[in-house]
Amino acid sequence: MFARRLLSRSLLICCVAAAFAVQQAMAVDFQSDIFPILESHCIRCHGPELQEGKLRLDTLSIDLINDRSATENWHEVLNVLDAGEMPPEGEPRLDAGQHERLTAWLSTSLKEALHLQRRTDGRVVIRRLNRAEYQYTMQDLIGLDMDYVRDIPPDAVSSDGFLNDGRSLQMSPLQLECYLATARVAFNHVIVTGDKPNAYDHTFTECKIDTWLGNAERSNRLGRQQEFLAKIVNDYPDAGEFLVRVKFSAEIKPNIGFPLLEVSVGYQPDTEILLDNFDVVEVTTSGTQTLEFRGRLEGFPLPVRGQGKYPGLVVRVRNVYNDQSPLPAEQKDSAGKTIYPDEPHLPTLTIQSVEFQGNSYEQWPPATHRQILFEATDGEPESDAYVIEVLKRFMTRAFRRNVDDSEVERLLGFYQSIRPDFPTFVEAIRETLAMVLIQPEFLYRIEPSSVDKRQVTDIELASRLSYFLWSTMPDEHLMELASAGKLHEPGNLIQEVNRMLADRRSQRLVEQFTDQWLGLNMIDNVAVSRDRFPRFDDKLKQEMCGETRAFVGELLRENLSVMNLIQSDFTMLNEPLARHYGINDVFGRGFQRVPLGVTSHRGGLLAQASVLLVNSTGSDSHPVRRAVWIRDRLLNDPPAPPPPNVPSLDDKDPKFHELSVREQMEIHRAQESCDRCHRNIDPWGIALECFDAVGNWRTEVPRKVFDEVRMFAVETTSKLPDGHEMVGIEGLQSYLLNERKHEFATSIVARLLTYAMGRKLELTDQEVVNEITAQFASNDYELKSLIHLIVASEPFQGK
Repeated sequence: MFARRLLSRSLLICCVAAAFAVQQAMAVDFQSDIFPILESHCIRCHGPELQEGKLRLDTLSIDLINDRSATENWHEVLNVLDAGEMPPEGEPRLDAGQHERLTAWLSTSLKEALHLQRRTDGRVVIRRLNRAEYQYTMQDLIGLDMDYVRDIPPDAVSSDGFLNDGRSLQMSPLQLECYLATARVAFNHVIVTGDKPNAYDHTFTECKIDTWLGNAERSNRLGRQQEFLAKIVNDYPDAGEFLVRVKFSAEIKPNIGFPLLEVSVGYQPDTEILLDNFDVVEVTTSGTQTLEFRGRLEGFPLPVRGQGKYPGLVVRVRNVYNDQSPLPAEQKDSAGKTIYPDEPHLPTLTIQSVEFQGNSYEQWPPATHRQILFEATDGEPESDAYVIEVLKRFMTRAFRRNVDDSEVERLLGFYQSIRPDFPTFVEAIRETLAMVLIQPEFLYRIEPSSVDKRQVTDIELASRLSYFLWSTMPDEHLMELASAGKLHEPGNLIQEVNRMLADRRSQRLVEQFTDQWLGLNMIDNVAVSRDRFPRFDDKLKQEMCGETRAFVGELLRENLSVMNLIQSDFTMLNEPLARHYGINDVFGRGFQRVPLGVTSHRGGLLAQASVLLVNSTGSDSHPVRRAVWIRDRLLNDPPAPPPPNVPSLDDKDPKFHELSVREQMEIHRAQESCDRCHRNIDPWGIALECFDAVGNWRTEVPRKVFDEVRMFAVETTSKLPDGHEMVGIEGLQSYLLNERKHEFATSIVARLLTYAMGRKLELTDQEVVNEITAQFASNDYELKSLIHLIVASEPFQGK
């Protein structure tokens, strides 16, 4: 990437910059005039024996026309020179004349190199659909809601943190087999055979079950410790679509959250319970109401008929709202059954009926079948003409473009070759359609390559838009506009982007980009210490990520400034997370905009528990991880990776554990090898020491001193290498907004453009990034405006 990457902040950069500029401009002899300078100042740390920052100087290419990687490095040289970061402390400083000469010559050389590189730029990066894109595309293409990625291997993460980078999305023979198996399963569900199956319909108005694990009370009235159980012993289907319809009334209580309706389906084989849950529904209105939950039995745990100690399919309904107050002790009624005292302060649900319907199809074959195998116009559903029409319609949707006759004929030939091997037409056409879904034209986003740059077609632009904003294939409206050749028209394009952002599917952009950009998808890898945080519930991790996603979503919906990501007078909270933060009067599971007072510390990403926990040890804060995250994710200026065999903090001093983190790290930096990196890292993280591992505010920190735990005051004062002193999160936020606003704006432009393009940005993209950033600033850094700018940009449209 053109942004600062991996180069050591050392005198090396100055030496290399000088060598390159002088060689290019004055035809000096590199070996006699330049290399001795490098050898005396740089090779020791960047040569055969040691390569700080993963840079080896004695083999570094200076062919900037053909070596794009070298061009990226030279551009980094110019960046650090312009930023005044070179040379580092302790090394001889360049005088003004030397600095001016180096930057002028380097700028000229890079400009010429970039001019020549652009003549061959514009090639398309072929991208495989990643797991999320594949899941959503299969759902929209086939019309069946199932888990399509269960057996698909995880996607590789690019160096930028994204999961949609074309160069990272590899394909293996095993993975291709997984795609084929998944397509076969999907078509077995969608394209049906035989007569309409028997329908099943059971209604329960009270619990019907004899034996069930757990201590919950069986009841129609659901608080925290009750559940409604319905059991069907034999009369249920083994596959196919089913529906659970719950009729209930809700009792809403003031100044507390709403009841949460959870429906589960499964069984009890013996000494365990196997259930899968539908998404929990928050019930925000009182009175009688009915909700429906639909699924396929193949996706739920099913008992094996004739086996097991407790046969039968079970539907469980619960109210899973919990205010974390102490649970009342269980009691026994006159019959010896477990009951619990009423909790009048909590919201409840009263179940009136639970209905189970299986194979309840209004039409047969169902609509998903008829969408693919439509009625033959000539009355011959097995003729080659019919197969051609089926394939053409389906391939056009699957390939997201018009298909050639030759492409259809190739798949027709496959169908004809396998037809004798299958007993029925339906089975043969299923296999043929499954083959469509392992073609590169479906699994990859393919655009015709070109030696010269060209504008993408309207059809190609439709796919770029839909996968950027929705992570799925274009819908019918978008394809109609593209097929008419009207999508590129500026007015239409703006209107279409606004339509797509207003669609609920744009939440995928918010979630995918936010999680990958900020590294939130790593939160489950952090094990929270039960010793330090005994009451922490791992479910809270998703609430933490929900705050950040909801916050970014609010900026997008309201077209607010992204500077709110640094400092804001509001955040997005739900009841569980507000309780974790100690913020009162926030009720409900849904995230809502909560204004913050002037004394609050919760405004902006740096105060959100998702970011703080991801960059912690799970037991305590980790100032280095938090510092690296700030420089990498917010400023696009990641420090060089640590060298091997980094020494640990020196705790030989008996009073070491009584020191603040800042003082401990100062001891660590006393070692020269550590100081070179940490003086540019530590101050950023120390400013966030006011937050513990799980994002709670603190003024004291516990430390184990020999055999006892003692409390020490938190130290949040730090000084950056440029001499700027920061005190706590407020000082850090102020510094970012006042001194590093442009770097942050450029960073988010680069990150969002990287995500939109599905490729790593190169130095040739820098001019576009600069142009977008300038327009972004003139639009007050509004997030929705940035999306419009990226869609209209030269890289996105391939101009």
